[in-house]
Amino acid sequence: MSHVELGYGRGSLTFEFEDGRFAILEPAAGKERPLTDAEVGALIDDPFDSQPLEEIISPGESALLVVSDATRATGSAQVVNLLVRRLVQLGVAPHDLRVIFATGIHRRVTREEKAELLTPFIAQRVRAFDHDAADESRHVSLGVTERGTPVELDRALFDHSHVILTGAVGFHYFAGFTGGRKSVCPGLAS
Repeated sequence: MSHVELGYGRGSLTFEFEDGRFAILEPAAGKERPLTDAEVGALIDDPFDSQPLEEIISPGESALLVVSDATRATGSAQVVNLLVRRLVQLGVAPHDLRVIFATGIHRRVTREEKAELLTPFIAQRVRAFDHDAADESRHVSLGVTERGTPVELDRALFDHSHVILTGAVGFHYFAGFTGGRKSVCPGLAS
């Protein structure tokens, strides 16, 4: 018999199986390491296929950071912490910064998860709130599709000078990919 241990939540799950019944695919051992704050900061200052923030953001403007909820492992704490600091340096007042968790139809983000996803420092200083797909008063109607499906997005997207999506694009177990534009739809849709 063979056994395999899989990460599950904050713990792990171990199960046994007959030899030869399954093949285990593992990534090649590499020298991967987390990016340092300096490396992430350099990417924020010189992004791919976009102007630098300093060419887009002006003092006195507002910004909404869209952050994945706790069901996605995205490393958001490091990115959000550095983004908030950079936006403040560029003249966005802390009271003009907001974070919205793109929950889609997932449950609300707990206080502990917010501190983990944003860092305790940012969670205490920047207003952060959850998207609520069931709250019609928080949506803006953009019309209907050709099949008659209403297109409604969270009002917060339209209440800020700038919207910045954070998160990781990766494989999704049944939807193809996660992240990217999915932070808006379905993440912030009705």
